Amino acid sequence: MVRKKKLNPSGSRGNDGEFHNAHLSLNEDELEAAGLEVGDEVLVRVREDMIIIQKAGKWPNRKSVKVKTQKPEEFE
Repeated sequence: MVRKKKLNPSGSRGNDGEFHNAHLSLNEDELEAAGLEVGDEVLVRVREDMIIIQKAGKWPNRKSVKVKTQKPEEFE
């Protein structure tokens, strides 16, 4: 199952007036397809160009991946 979703702003705004958190709403059928239920603990893995969400306690033993980040030009 693939659905395009939007990361919605979440929480209060920072001192700069911008949101620094986001949330994603998952429908009941999406949770069911993944074997998850509302309230389940999950692991959130962040990789280059992707976010992986998996039920806690079932993540295979894999090597860590380091993601290189770059500062926007305006801050250099």
